[in-house]
Amino acid sequence: MKKFLVFVLIFFLSIGIVSLAFSQGKVISGGLYNLSDYEKLTGKKITKFSEAPMLADLVKQGKLPPVEKRLPEDPLVIVPIEEIGKYGGELRTAALGPAAFSDIEHAREFYFFRPDIEGKKILPNIAKKYEISRDGRTVTVYLRKGMKWSDGQLFTADDVIFWWEDFILNNELTPVKPTRWMPGGKLAKFEKVDDYTIRIRFSVPYRPIIGILGYFSTGQNAFYAPKHYLKRWHIKYNPDANKLAKEEGFDAWFKAIQFHADVGSSGQDPNTPVLGPWILERRTTERRTYVRNPYFCAIDPAGNQLPYIDRLVVDIVGNREVGIMKLISGELTHGGLAIGGDMEDYTLYKENEKKGDYRVLLWTSSNPTEVAFGFNRNHPDPVLRSIFQDSRFSRAMSLAINRDEINKFVYLGTGVPMQATVHPSCSFYKEEWGKAYIQYDPDLANKLLDEIGLKRGPDGYRLRPDGKTLAITIPYVEGAGIRGVKTVCELVKGYWEKVGIKVALNPEERSLYVTRGNAGLHDVGVWSPNRMLELRCFIPGMTTWRPNYYPIGWAVKWGLWWETGGKSGEEPDPETKAFFKALDSWYLSVTDKEYVKRAQIAWDFQARNLYLIGTVGMVQCPVIISNKLKNVPEKVLWGDDLSWWDVTKPEQWFFKR
Repeated sequence: MKKFLVFVLIFFLSIGIVSLAFSQGKVISGGLYNLSDYEKLTGKKITKFSEAPMLADLVKQGKLPPVEKRLPEDPLVIVPIEEIGKYGGELRTAALGPAAFSDIEHAREFYFFRPDIEGKKILPNIAKKYEISRDGRTVTVYLRKGMKWSDGQLFTADDVIFWWEDFILNNELTPVKPTRWMPGGKLAKFEKVDDYTIRIRFSVPYRPIIGILGYFSTGQNAFYAPKHYLKRWHIKYNPDANKLAKEEGFDAWFKAIQFHADVGSSGQDPNTPVLGPWILERRTTERRTYVRNPYFCAIDPAGNQLPYIDRLVVDIVGNREVGIMKLISGELTHGGLAIGGDMEDYTLYKENEKKGDYRVLLWTSSNPTEVAFGFNRNHPDPVLRSIFQDSRFSRAMSLAINRDEINKFVYLGTGVPMQATVHPSCSFYKEEWGKAYIQYDPDLANKLLDEIGLKRGPDGYRLRPDGKTLAITIPYVEGAGIRGVKTVCELVKGYWEKVGIKVALNPEERSLYVTRGNAGLHDVGVWSPNRMLELRCFIPGMTTWRPNYYPIGWAVKWGLWWETGGKSGEEPDPETKAFFKALDSWYLSVTDKEYVKRAQIAWDFQARNLYLIGTVGMVQCPVIISNKLKNVPEKVLWGDDLSWWDVTKPEQWFFKR
């Protein structure tokens, strides 16, 4: 199939073993290569290595070994997008809370493999290559010999096995096992072949493994963890782990180890080793700082150890407006996710380009729809639950939305009015999915609501069956990469009130939104239905359609029932149960024909029932980049599917004065 993506097509070739190959005819800018592959492609040998002055000074002082001894035997080569960079400088951005995401987090994450800039295949990163058996049930992953954690300790297969056996298989740390590692209902088996080789065995052929290997699903604490550092807090390795935890202020060992394992935006232990390019240096309520990892595994084609930039600084600001003022004044070096990124502010950004000494790039969102709404079909209020479970209600709410107006006022006409579904580039896509119930038809919306029995009261608002006003609250989070979410919610409030639904808006801080979403307490969830490219939508349990996934949480109890095979949660209605079954069947497709047919059966359910309601997608996103910052690509596909900033290879960014 011509449209079928390479990562899927190669899966069941008849050669017996499918290997990750990097044999492009030429080296490409922004490309990722194992040193051995790079040398074969170019005929150039890299035998001398250099390092940042701040590290060279530490070597002279005897505090660090020479750079040659800090790099693995076969380093990762990152080809700069424009030119070989210079060392030094700080990246500075902002976050809307002490633990909130910033425009730096994805620059620090480090996965086993990395998607290419188009999101069609995966390239080396932590690991050198993978092999898949002829029957598709076994995956072998090869690590870099001599690769080290940021504290200088060797990174080996033991760090993957530790994560699997002592985190995932431990019921206190992971009571509900990740769906992506349970194809066919059986947990995968992880095996250490040797210090630098991992083998994963599945009970069934498993195509989704390609997308899993090149995503945050193989990041720190999602596929590996520093055993040498964390085992002191694990009850298996330290009988006094609970005592240690209480000394640190935790009431159980598993809470203490989770605290020390955290290396995300909320991470607080600066001693926790990482593999990524920057490590936590210090954090306060006003600022987080990260410093270069002296043992980072990557180099440029000149043998310079990456990253080029010394430090990352995150300023904690009180609100989005303060962050934008810092951005346009030139106080921040870049923005477009946590701060900035909304097309409705494009004119403001352009007007201040010269003053702020930055440039505005327009990157296309990878999301088929930018803001989606999912009514809580497991709502704790039984009356609302009954209303929300009627798909006629979702259809009515969709028909009441004026997407052309949203596109015009929020995205300056750069997007495409579209229903929530998979990305149109998917090989199995049906055009009717994107058009399902997206016409602006308030008359038909009113007819459906009347049909359900939701009559209008004296004040014009509709009444619930118990006689109360049908009122809902829309929560939303700013600074989470959901472009235009505030204005879209304001417009949707007006559209829904015109058809008789009383609406209140409630901006929430992300951690509160997550807590309430996980508990199934929202009336309607609001988020971007991301992970819809073909590389992502095929990963079990990782799309926004997962009913108990916090960004929307449209049916938390049904999702728990699905994940546990009926042992927990609540059994869904027959139509939704059939949707879950169709997805499960799709994940286990073997032939190309099965893959397409089963995908179309599964996503027909969403088009019919509108578990999520889409608005406008594939919009242009303004990204602000300091004029001093170089090696930033002019165009990328921008979104969670390609891990935001990670796709731009921030390790090779540098400042040119």
